[in-house]
Amino acid sequence: MYYFVGIDIAKSFHVACVVDSDDKVIKKSWKFNNDKRGFEEFLLLLNSIDDASRFTIGMEATNLFFENLYLYLKEKGFKVILLNPYQTNRFREMDSMKKVKNDNIDALMIAALIKSGRYSKAYVSEELYQSIKALYRHKQSLLEEMKKHKCQISTLLSVVFPEMEQVIKDPFNVTGLALLHKYPTAKHYEYASEERILKTFRGIKGNNFSEEKAKRLLELARHSIYQGNGKEERAYVIQSHIRVIRLLQEELQELDKEMLRLFNQAPKLDKDEEQEVIDIIDNLRTIPGVSDKTIFALMSECGDLSRFKNASHFIGYLGLYPTLEQSGNRLINGHLAKRGAKLAKKALYQAAIAAIRHNAELNKLYRDKTSQGRANKEAIVIVARKLAQIILSIYKNNVAYNPQRVFQAQRSKAS
Repeated sequence: MYYFVGIDIAKSFHVACVVDSDDKVIKKSWKFNNDKRGFEEFLLLLNSIDDASRFTIGMEATNLFFENLYLYLKEKGFKVILLNPYQTNRFREMDSMKKVKNDNIDALMIAALIKSGRYSKAYVSEELYQSIKALYRHKQSLLEEMKKHKCQISTLLSVVFPEMEQVIKDPFNVTGLALLHKYPTAKHYEYASEERILKTFRGIKGNNFSEEKAKRLLELARHSIYQGNGKEERAYVIQSHIRVIRLLQEELQELDKEMLRLFNQAPKLDKDEEQEVIDIIDNLRTIPGVSDKTIFALMSECGDLSRFKNASHFIGYLGLYPTLEQSGNRLINGHLAKRGAKLAKKALYQAAIAAIRHNAELNKLYRDKTSQGRANKEAIVIVARKLAQIILSIYKNNVAYNPQRVFQAQRSKAS
């Protein structure tokens, strides 16, 4: 007899359901805590039923809450399947319970789905890829936090010195932040002079703030529409946001160093694996337009790229495909799919823009598509898909970028 276990994953506890090959529910709604004692109690339950080789266990890849239990059960010799939540939701809807959802039903549905065999496995990264993901996700959260503070400053500037943008196009670069910190509102220029403004930038490398700009800034400040309401309080808020932004910038610099260290050292791998990972990363770096940030994003969100059977599977996982909209007998390409690895897809799209500037072959592909009437964004997505194919090929074959080889088939078809 074989047994199928569905586990509904949560933060503090998990709920399990065990069914056998004859669809008999052996254990229903077994609740155990997400801690060592809870794991041991669950293991005792399974061992009381049968040997580990008789079980197939399924759980959803929910946030990171699944990770410790997944690794624990794998270590104990159990076959564990990670499922995409989208699959279990669709399976639940097809069942008689439709869209009803609770922990007990979820565990039973997962067990039923595992038993049916109508699932595709999710993927859990090995330690290196989990480390990459942790750093990359943290970086994204810091960037989002910085974006919020910049947005708050921009909103305040639209009141306290809306004319400033005529001189300072980017108030968040080094010179812009230095100026804002010293003169946060138009009223703070009351006792300023061209010399004092220029003195603000003397210690900043690469500064090209001219006397003409300082004179123009003073003129705009003195004729600003800002009436001075809440001048000191608003100045404090702007300066507070700047202090946080600078702290975030320092954290991001340290994080980038840590990401590069992880990339270049590939820790906790045996010697052959370490060298292979380093070689793969170095070969991916040979693609014009693909930066370490792009590689890090892909490895963070997609894990070991060699697990994808072909480029179509990789592109599908990323969500780099348009939705189809039917109108009568016509099928029309719609917007880019919302499903997929969001952060990886965004990174690849940005890499495609860079590749159009720095990669002659991909630039030609882009120009060919736009000349055929494709919209700008649509052509960029096509380049991003081609870039995904190149990245996957280099990753699997562990060879440097060779445009003659990559575009050989394309040229053969054209001729």
